[in-house]
Amino acid sequence: MELFEFILLMLAAVSLSNLVNRFIPSVSVPIIQIVLGMLITLLPLHYELKFNPELFLLLFIAPLLFNDGRHADKEALWKLKRPILLLALGLVFLTVAVIGYFLNWLLPVIPLAASFALAAALAPTDAVAVGALEQKVKIPHQTMQILEGESLINDASGLVSFQFAVAAMVTGAFSFKSASISFISISLGGVVLGFLLTLVKYGLVKWLRRLGMENVTLHMLIEILTPFVIFMAAEKLGVNGILAVVAAGIAHSFGYKKMNPEVAKLRVVSKSTWSVIIFVLNGLVFLLLGTQLLDIIQSIWNSAEIGNFKVIMYTLLLTSAVLGLRLIWALLMDVSEGIKPRGPWRPRFKKALILSLSGVRGTITLASTLSLPFFLNDGTAFPARDLIIFLAAGVILWTLLASNYLLPLLLGKETQTEQEEKEIQAKIEILRNVVTGLNELTTDQNRLATAQIINTYTSRIRTLSKDEKKDKVQRSLSLSVLKWERENTLVALQKKEVNPYTAYRYLNKINQMLFMHTRDAQYKKELFPVKQWIKVFGKLQQVRLSIRERRAELTRLRIQNITYVIQQLNALLAEGEPDMESVSSLILQYERALLHLTRDESDTGTRQEFEISMQELARVGIQLERDNIQSMFETGRISRQGMKEMKRDILFMEHDLREETS
Repeated sequence: MELFEFILLMLAAVSLSNLVNRFIPSVSVPIIQIVLGMLITLLPLHYELKFNPELFLLLFIAPLLFNDGRHADKEALWKLKRPILLLALGLVFLTVAVIGYFLNWLLPVIPLAASFALAAALAPTDAVAVGALEQKVKIPHQTMQILEGESLINDASGLVSFQFAVAAMVTGAFSFKSASISFISISLGGVVLGFLLTLVKYGLVKWLRRLGMENVTLHMLIEILTPFVIFMAAEKLGVNGILAVVAAGIAHSFGYKKMNPEVAKLRVVSKSTWSVIIFVLNGLVFLLLGTQLLDIIQSIWNSAEIGNFKVIMYTLLLTSAVLGLRLIWALLMDVSEGIKPRGPWRPRFKKALILSLSGVRGTITLASTLSLPFFLNDGTAFPARDLIIFLAAGVILWTLLASNYLLPLLLGKETQTEQEEKEIQAKIEILRNVVTGLNELTTDQNRLATAQIINTYTSRIRTLSKDEKKDKVQRSLSLSVLKWERENTLVALQKKEVNPYTAYRYLNKINQMLFMHTRDAQYKKELFPVKQWIKVFGKLQQVRLSIRERRAELTRLRIQNITYVIQQLNALLAEGEPDMESVSSLILQYERALLHLTRDESDTGTRQEFEISMQELARVGIQLERDNIQSMFETGRISRQGMKEMKRDILFMEHDLREETS
């Protein structure tokens, strides 16, 4: 029970981190998650988390790398293979060698093999952490492609190097020659096994489909289990499980070519499911760092071997060495291909600096160091384990802070380029064209269904063009509607067109709503806003209506009020109200309510006809949207990427529509 409560608390903290980031956008999500993890340890919990390093590697590394492989941009990987391989392989091995010796020289308390292990853990970059920065800064597209390709390959190369260094530390034996041969053999073995097991998995899926088992849940469960099964199989066979899951992920990226309803449905479910899994795993890793950090800090702080100020300076020196080595490597390999600098070195240096600061350390570094064994083969404690984790955490924090605050200085803080702003306007225009097309198809028979569908499109338009001024206009419009209903009810009561009892109850509700929104005392005091309330009260004693009669009276009053509100809204529309979308949306809502109140309830099949009409119009709207997207793309109003995103959203809507009709 305590473990379950702890897991729920961690999941709640992952969600909270994104909420906090919404109010503090200047601080990246991983930093917030680390702080929340530290706060969790201060709570009076009765559960103490104990790490199993091997299980940690399996639970976090396997699915994360598998997902990276699945989403690898194969064209970009091939096109940018030179800089990606130089960073993912050359820089990783250089980092292990240089930083390993540097760390052992800086801190002799850490053995050389353990220093190489920490250097190997620090070698991989984390494109996920950098991706969060795109909300604040616009990292050049090619640089982002290099970072994504690099993180996919250097995760594997860094972790393999890390495992060799840890093995050397644990066993106390290391041979460069045998390690090189072993590295090549188990690496190739892992890659081959990953591809082979992927083929086996596809064969199993094909066999299940031949049996008629097209259950999406079953196939999704198989997909989720795939990285764990492949990783465990690779470890059992003595080959590298990390490279096996990366190879399997890349092999999966070639799948889903056959188009049929089952595969399309699985693709939609797979995308949503994996997005949740990766979101949770990335968040949990940083939260777990936070939960471990206070104890590690305390043990380091209480250590007599290293002073508090010194250990912080060591993290800064180590961070500077890692980023400085990356900067020098980027300049030497000349990743700025195709750029003809006006000056001798400044543009090239700036691009290399951006690439260096974008090399944030994150999930893989953290997961690696947390997976360090507690004991060596001879039973003694792993030397300086807490210090190694502290140094790794320090480098992660410093690189996060450097990219969080220095990159905006190089790239600017603007989150939306002019092209993106144009695309938003193009999207709004597309949706308005759909609304116009649906209005042209409106008849007396489908008016109610058309109003319902159009309202969904106007809501999307308001979401895209939302700003504070429009929010105030919408609130003001809602208050005006309530006041119009109150005004019309008083007029109807004065003309004796409505029963006083019905009017009293209706006005009381309106006054309560007006007071809730305005806090105007007049609405609170004016429980029954009729001057001759004594006279009316006398009439109430004489009038005794049945429940059926009360409902009929209330319906009649609502019809009168809705008709009056629609007249007022149409008048605003004719005057050229600035927020036309909000006014049109309210008109549609009230027209829909009016049709509901005035239709013949005894007409059997009306509801079914309404649903059928809704589905037909929804399909028409989707097709109109698709046509407008294609037209906008052909005229250059939206980019290819924007077109893909919008068409993907349409596929999701079509999937939901099929689910409703099935």
